[in-house]
Amino acid sequence: MKRFLLLLSASAFAADAPTLHPKASALTFAHQGPFVSTADGGVLCVDAKTALRSADEGRTWTNTPLFAEPAKFTVSSERALLRTREGVVISAWMNLAERSQPKGWRWGEKDVSWKEFILPTYTCRSTDDGKTWETPLKLSDPWCGCIHSLIQMKSGRIVLVGQEIIPQWRHATVMWASDDLGKTWQRGDMLDYGVGTHDHAGSLEGTVIERKDGSLYLLLRTESGFLWEATSRDGLKWDGLKQTAIQSVTCCPQMSRLADGRIALLWNAPPRHDPKSGSSRVELSLAFSDDETASWSKPVIVAANYVPGGRVSYPYLYERKPGELWITTMQGGLRMKVNTADLGAGEIPVFVPPPKALPKPGGIIMFGDSTTAPRGAVKVYATRVETALQNIGSSLSVHNAGIPSNTTVQARKRLQEDVLRHKPRVVVMQFGINDSAVDVWKKPPATEPRVSLSAFIDNYRAMITETQKQGAKVIVMTTNPLRWTSKLRELYGKPPYNADAEDGFESLNLTRYNEALRKLAAELKVPLVDVHAAYPAFAAKHKTTIDAMLTDGMHPGDLGHQLVAELLVSAIRDAVR
Repeated sequence: MKRFLLLLSASAFAADAPTLHPKASALTFAHQGPFVSTADGGVLCVDAKTALRSADEGRTWTNTPLFAEPAKFTVSSERALLRTREGVVISAWMNLAERSQPKGWRWGEKDVSWKEFILPTYTCRSTDDGKTWETPLKLSDPWCGCIHSLIQMKSGRIVLVGQEIIPQWRHATVMWASDDLGKTWQRGDMLDYGVGTHDHAGSLEGTVIERKDGSLYLLLRTESGFLWEATSRDGLKWDGLKQTAIQSVTCCPQMSRLADGRIALLWNAPPRHDPKSGSSRVELSLAFSDDETASWSKPVIVAANYVPGGRVSYPYLYERKPGELWITTMQGGLRMKVNTADLGAGEIPVFVPPPKALPKPGGIIMFGDSTTAPRGAVKVYATRVETALQNIGSSLSVHNAGIPSNTTVQARKRLQEDVLRHKPRVVVMQFGINDSAVDVWKKPPATEPRVSLSAFIDNYRAMITETQKQGAKVIVMTTNPLRWTSKLRELYGKPPYNADAEDGFESLNLTRYNEALRKLAAELKVPLVDVHAAYPAFAAKHKTTIDAMLTDGMHPGDLGHQLVAELLVSAIRDAVR
């Protein structure tokens, strides 16, 4: 038996670059906005620990530290930056160094307090265009999921859009204002549209602009399918929270006042090829208002990423010089510039999803359950493996034959139709989570696993043997770990499961099923990719947790699928030698 825990270099798994508007071009650097212009005409931005300055349009950069005590502070990727008319630079961000939450996340659970979720909001000032910085100032402790809008009013008042977790277990927008260039802050209204109880629910991720009449206009992300709006005269007291006519998926917008007087709006509208989507972030739209937000122009798609799991979202807009827009995103790695005068010359074609292709003979088939199957915006390991193999010159195709909720009983029944009839060269099998589950949520509660351990191994043995008879190579994989979430505890948090143990959702049965698979792989001398065993070290390497690598306690997120792909490519290359 061979266990594969070696990882390939990251270059083999390079992300697919976004498609740009025909008149746009890529920026020459990787730094993310927001950006501001300095007194000498340079560009300034910040990252996790440093301030970065460029005097040559981003071709080269110098950096200086943000903090005298860097161990105490880490700036979040979601951040805001402002250079006031007086020349004071203010940054606003969440401090990742103080992030704290209950083990296992447990958002919304009855025996957990919302006050246990900590991700503080900070601001920090510089009076010399980012060369040196004052000690950061904490505004609040509660969990803040995003900050990306900070403006100066004509009166001189600074207005910051923040957000916080609230007792109703969602996010609400919190407004802040400063009348002394960020030295001190007043807390304003909290805006809650009253819907949702999960960790991405609420009226949140707001962006604010001052209109010519001196009023402030705020746009907020919601789950309604539309952006919501509110208005204010002073930045502290807000009125008129209501739905706009601007269709939007669940992601943040950003507004900016341009040199020509118009207001620009960047956001993720539902993609043109999937107009009913409420979550797809594959297209980034740009629109303009020349009547102070009363109406908006027809959106222009400035960037898109149509690969599985592709995103161009959490945008930052910076007008480097009149009419020249620099657009960067936190998600999707967009780094582009475009002139507003060129936006009408051409467009990104409407995406036409390709027809579902049958697997090519002699390729690789990923055979599994919902941890294998395509999953929304997550870039699953089948897609990542195909990209990585192409990047190293392989012509092997990859087909995803994962079906949610499958056990080995169902997999064995569909092996011939979904896998073997396509004459694959390599078959990767990953099952076990559904087999080992005891459905205690049923009435009456189940007391045994969906598939017994002996039947699980018999089914695996039969599938391996049948696949090998056809001449294909087999690679088996242990499952990813499981962790409790509030939803999983609600369904499974009762005996025989141990709801108090961190691994209590898997220790009852899944651990035994994975160990039995390891023994079977050794007996049959088939390669084993030990995904479960690789998780702790991979999480530590990426300075995260196993919980954070799972989207819902059960299914891998992007980082989890990255791990599986890196392990699999090594195993596949060895199998086909």
